[in-house]
Amino acid sequence: MRPLNAIHFDFRAKLVVAVMVMSLVALLASDMAIYLLMAVLAIYLAVQGLARHALAYLSVALVLIGMRVLSGGNGITFLLPEMFLFMLLRTVLMLMAAEPLLGMPPGEVVAVCKKLHAPDLLSLPLTFMLRFIPAVRGEFRDAADSLRTRGLLSVRHPGRAFEYAVTPVIFRSSRVAEELAASAESRGISSPGAHSCRREIRFGWKDALLVLLSAATFATCICIDKVVLG
Repeated sequence: MRPLNAIHFDFRAKLVVAVMVMSLVALLASDMAIYLLMAVLAIYLAVQGLARHALAYLSVALVLIGMRVLSGGNGITFLLPEMFLFMLLRTVLMLMAAEPLLGMPPGEVVAVCKKLHAPDLLSLPLTFMLRFIPAVRGEFRDAADSLRTRGLLSVRHPGRAFEYAVTPVIFRSSRVAEELAASAESRGISSPGAHSCRREIRFGWKDALLVLLSAATFATCICIDKVVLG
C-alpha cells in the first residue's frame, strides 16, 4: 500500500524513464555516472511511495560495490568475476527503473495503450507481463514463508532450499497465468470497443517535469562519463 501523499505519474512518463535508464545502462562505463544515476532513481522511487524498495535496491547495490572495492576490480574468485559484478550492478539500475511500472494496475495500462492506439499484439503481452510478475513474486514470498515456518529454508543447504522454493512456484505460476488470462478475458480485455478506467489518464505537468528531469539526468550522466573517461 503506497502512502496517500505519494506522487502518481502517468504510465507514459514512467516508460520514458525506463527507456532512458536502459539506454544509460548500455552506454555508461564510469562508476561516478552509475552512482549518480542510482541516487536519482532512489529519489524517483521514494517520491512515489516506494522508499522501502529503494532502500532494498540500494542495499544490494552497496553489497555489490563493496565486493568490487574489496576485490580491487578483479572479482571474487572465479565464481563472481568482475564482469559479473559489473552486470549485476547495472541490473539493479534496470530493476529500479522498472519497479514503478510493475506495480501499476493492469486496467490503467490497457487504457493508456488504447489511448495511444497501440496494437493488441503489443499491449496485451505488456499488460499480462506487468500483472504476472508481481503475482509470481508474491508466490515466491509465500513459498519462502512456508519453508521458513517448517525450518527448511537454510543457508547450509542452498541447493535444497532453492529446489523447495522454485518447484511449487513453477507449478503455481502456470495456474496463475491461466487465472489471469481468464480474468482479463471476462473483463473484456480483447473487446474491440472503448475501454473505461477509473483512473484519469492524463499526461500532466508532473509527468512533463519528470520527462524533462530524466532528459537532464541522461545528458548529465553522459557528460560525466565522457569527462571521467577522458
